[in-house]
Amino acid sequence: MEFTSFKKKETVTDDELTNAVLKFETALASQPGVIFHCLVRNFKNEYANALFVENIEHLHLLGKEMALLPGAKDFFALIEMDSVKMVFHEILKDNFKIPEGFSCIEHGTFTLKEEATIESFIKVSDNIENHYLSAFDNSLAHFVGRVKDRRVSEVAIGRTYAKTKQICYGYYDIQYGKDLLNISDLDTMELDFWYLIA
Repeated sequence: MEFTSFKKKETVTDDELTNAVLKFETALASQPGVIFHCLVRNFKNEYANALFVENIEHLHLLGKEMALLPGAKDFFALIEMDSVKMVFHEILKDNFKIPEGFSCIEHGTFTLKEEATIESFIKVSDNIENHYLSAFDNSLAHFVGRVKDRRVSEVAIGRTYAKTKQICYGYYDIQYGKDLLNISDLDTMELDFWYLIA
């Protein structure tokens, strides 16, 4: 998954941005390996493209060719380019599928503590998913990923913004959530909640 956040230029309206995104999305959909794309927004007036592809190599190829796609130039012209922040996620879950009917993505990245391993991180994630998230019909999908070196990610996808945020903050109240926090360098945590707009 590529998760690219940005701010639009002050003179650009939401309608102009979403119309440009829809045109760009049509071009993206025809690219090799592309599975799904959506535009989300947070309450800080920031936007993000969430792009899912078959494997990480497709992301690197797309990165080289994206500016040449039809609609890309018009879309990029609406963005404050110095605000762009791109994160590539290698999803550490077999057969992950994008759920239908979601409206919120919780996107968190952080660095693992030195004593933590990717294997222990995945095990903690599985416990959270199997013993906590699975109890809520709002929780539609969940995965952890590798970003770079010891930087990792956790992503939850839910039916509504409010309920997804409430459930994720419930990590502080359960042992499995505390296990995740205990292996995370909390000073490196970047976490936000994004609602679907296109």
